Order: sequence, then C-alpha cells, then structure tokens
Amino acid sequence: MKQLNSNNRGFSLVEVVVVLALVSAISAIAGYGFSMTNGKPAQECAKKLAGAISHGRTTTMGKYRNEIIVKKETNGTLTVTEDTYTSESDITNNTPSQSRSSTVGAKGVTVKYQIGTGGYNTELTEGDEIHLRYDSGSGAMKKTANGGSDYYTGFEISKAGKVWYVKLETLTGNITTSTTP
Repeated sequence: MKQLNSNNRGFSLVEVVVVLALVSAISAIAGYGFSMTNGKPAQECAKKLAGAISHGRTTTMGKYRNEIIVKKETNGTLTVTEDTYTSESDITNNTPSQSRSSTVGAKGVTVKYQIGTGGYNTELTEGDEIHLRYDSGSGAMKKTANGGSDYYTGFEISKAGKVWYVKLETLTGNITTSTTP
C-alpha cells in the first residue's frame, strides 16, 4: 500500500481567503486614513461650496432677491445658507420667505476669500460670514464686498498642504474649481 505524505506544505483555500480578507480590510482602513491626511476634505469642500453657490445663483433667476451666506461656524465647519426674498417687505423686515442651509466643509479646513483682484489673504474665521448676491435677470454677481463697493472673486480652501480654489466670475456668474489660482 501507498503511504500518505504527511508533510504537505501548501495552504488551504480557507487560509488564503482569510489572509486576503485581512489584507483588504487593513488596506481600506489605511486608504481612508491617507485620504483624510492628504487634503481630500479640501477638495470635497471646494466642490460642495461651488455647487451650493451655483445652486443659489440659479435660484436667483426669476426671484426678487436671493442671498447666499458663506459662514464659518463656531464648531469649525463651513456652511452655506441660501435666503430667498420674494418681496420688498421681506427685505425691509429681513425675513426671508425661504431659507436653505447646508454644511459644505469639515472641521479643520482653512478657507480664505479674495476680494477684487487681490490675493487670497483674508481667512474666514469662526463666526465670520460673507454675503453673495447675483442679479436676477442676468445672473451676474453683484458688489457685496467692502460695503458694496467691490466683488468677492474667489475662495482658497486648504487642508494638509493641499489647496483648491473656487473662482467666482463677476460678469458671467460662472463658478469653477481648480488646483491653480
């Protein structure tokens, strides 16, 4: 009779599957941690901020007045509130007929804004807010910076050394995101 070889040196299918599952889980956790340290929150904030401002601009079309408020909350997050006024009395009483708010930036993301053609040198700190308005007929931006004498023209959003820019075109109202100023 043949004798069975008892020193089989291979791996069983179950052992291979368990090892692959463990390696996959560890790499997923490491990938998530890496994305949080490599500036992914800055990219997400820039895209969400551009989307929220774009939505507010589009909503302005055909309305009496729409105001977009970008605010750094006291907990460090960035929010965008869109207030819609449907009549002159709403504006006089400062009571919007409709208000929509969304969180667009995580805690720890640095946000600077640009006025006119100057640099991105003013940081939005906790409790600070800026107001954006667009023309309801053309969609062009209205002057709301420096007491209504200038335009907000962009945002610089950064985290972990990664920087994203949200550019606001004053004449056309277009909003773009990029990694270059």
